[in-house]
Amino acid sequence: MKALPVVATCLVALLGASQALADYEQGTVVVRIGAGWVEPDDDSNWLRLDGVPLENTRVYVDNASSATFTGSWLFADHWAIGLLAAIPFNHDLYVGGLPDPNGGPALGRVRLGDTDQLPPTLTVQWFPVCNESWVQPYVGLGVNYTSFTNEDISRTANDYFQNALGAEGPAELDLDASWGLAGELGVDISFGRRSRWLVNAAVWYIDMDTDARIRFPTNDGANRIKTNVDIDPWIYSVGIGYQF
Repeated sequence: MKALPVVATCLVALLGASQALADYEQGTVVVRIGAGWVEPDDDSNWLRLDGVPLENTRVYVDNASSATFTGSWLFADHWAIGLLAAIPFNHDLYVGGLPDPNGGPALGRVRLGDTDQLPPTLTVQWFPVCNESWVQPYVGLGVNYTSFTNEDISRTANDYFQNALGAEGPAELDLDASWGLAGELGVDISFGRRSRWLVNAAVWYIDMDTDARIRFPTNDGANRIKTNVDIDPWIYSVGIGYQF
């Protein structure tokens, strides 16, 4: 639902574009800085403890916000290479459906920990209006690479592993990097017909998934919990830019 205002803005801009200076043309570079929000459309497989499925369990990935940096280089009229970068987004992670160590019903959401993710995305962008308007909508399609760092296990999760699974020490969390396709929709609106400053709104959808592993020591060695997590986030950004 949060994507609708951005999409609507882009469509209105496309339909209502007016004539202006010939600025967006081959060789133009646009840089932007903004506030970004990540809203995962998340899902996961059941967790597996040393290969044994824990039925009806799954991982949840919470929303996050950070600063975004984007750029477009028009290598030809109407066509550009776009880049999305950001200060890493920090996501809280939760697990649902874990067995109750006291024999009761399955637990609700338990805070697993948190992780930073950095989603650089490279796209080929199409500017349908190009150099004919001070309102510049665009669409893009490309590829995303996401790395995960600073993965931490919460005290709540460590206590659960100790009480329910016999952990003898702190657990460690590891998330694999992700490659996936990405699509974007955005609009640049100049502050005036002769201004190089602009306001930008954009939205991306990214195919992002990762293999998650939790390892903790026990008297019998080390136990491992594994699962695949589909994050598949919507990323929204609003900010300002400058055209060179």
